[in-house]
Formats: sequence, C-alpha cells, structure tokens
Amino acid sequence: MNKSAAFQHLVKHYRNHKKTMALELTTGKQLNIATALGALDCLYWQALGNGLTNLAKGIGRTISYSYQYHPIRLASHPQQRSKEAA
Repeated sequence: MNKSAAFQHLVKHYRNHKKTMALELTTGKQLNIATALGALDCLYWQALGNGLTNLAKGIGRTISYSYQYHPIRLASHPQQRSKEAA
C-alpha cells in the first residue's frame, strides 16, 4: 500500500470511529466507549507505523480530548495538560 492509499484508508476508519466514539459517549455504556477508544488507539499506532505522523497526532488529540467525557484511560495516551494549566 503506498502512502496515499494508506492515508486514505486510515483516515476513513478514523472518521468512522470518531463518530462512533461521539455516539457511544451519549449512551454512557463503558464497554462500548472502551471499544471505540481501543479502535482509535489501534489506528494511532497504524498511522505511526506508516509514517503518517500528523494523522497520528490528530488521532492522539482526539483520544486525549475524549478523556473529559469518560473515565477510561489508555496508558499510551496520557491526559495532556491544557496550556492554561502549564
């Protein structure tokens, strides 16, 4: 898969799982939130593995941003401090 094809493939799944995460946050079901979070984490590492650093950063920001809406945390994506708190 060339870089452009890999990017298109991953960004399609990223958008889908980002919407899924938003939907699951409205239901409050912890298992479904964890599943969506795990899918985003998987896409993060796939993007890094394909050299798509900017896409990986965007996925990482989405994961960190979601932390304000649920108690589930990933060890590989610690909650980032806001600029105001720094």
